[in-house]
Amino acid sequence: MIDRLARFGVRHWLLAALVAALTVLLWIAGFATTRPADNRPKPPLALMTSLPLLWSEGGIEVDLDKDAAPHPAFMRLSAHYDITPIDDLEAWAPKPKQMLLLAQPRAFAPRELVRLDNWVRQGGLALILADPALQWGSLYRLGDKRRPLFTSMLSPLFAFWGLELVLPLEDEVPASMRKIGLFHIRTVTAGEWLPKESVTTKRCAILAKGLLADCRIGKGRAVLVADADFLDAAFWEGQGMRILTGKDEFANIAMLQALLSALHDNKGLDGDFVGK
Repeated sequence: MIDRLARFGVRHWLLAALVAALTVLLWIAGFATTRPADNRPKPPLALMTSLPLLWSEGGIEVDLDKDAAPHPAFMRLSAHYDITPIDDLEAWAPKPKQMLLLAQPRAFAPRELVRLDNWVRQGGLALILADPALQWGSLYRLGDKRRPLFTSMLSPLFAFWGLELVLPLEDEVPASMRKIGLFHIRTVTAGEWLPKESVTTKRCAILAKGLLADCRIGKGRAVLVADADFLDAAFWEGQGMRILTGKDEFANIAMLQALLSALHDNKGLDGDFVGK
């Protein structure tokens, strides 16, 4: 009798855990499928990242225990884009007109790099956030697989496109405020794009004092940002009255959305994103 009751209790515990997990998944899906106020369908956006934007570092189990929400940057993007998280470029089947956002992604296998390059050359649109020295707060030590990737591992792809990602060493203060065209942003240890002298064909225009690169690759386009820390809510969300009024302290997310809009509409970056 006791054994039967124990088995009954275990089954109910597993069922409750499954229902809770499905509830969180549907809740997050709700952020990604909510349409704008004008009821137009949102542009599709594939997202690959090592940053804790969808789940916390502890994974779904910790999020269930703490009733956690997606990261504010993910929630903000979800209001404007139909986001599909992906974790394998080879298995990814792009939707029609789907853009790709790579935010400090994991290291890619050679075949994934080839797939990404071919997809862009055939007309794909990609926004890549590549940080040379990520300072995103973490519960885990450097080298732990659960931690966001410390430095971008896409150097072979950037070199093939004619660029090099470096970390400037002359900055005395790692945290900085910048004016990037129309946008006042705040970040930390941002990198810089430099052209590779060995590449004769210049595919990329370097803008905003090296923070941005606009690359025309075949029929497609890739916009590169030499930073990923600027997505961290600590740098843009604000405190006190700014949170109560719903206003951002810095325009980090506004700049991210503007970059995606420029990609989607095939607009140049020279006007709005030239650093002053």
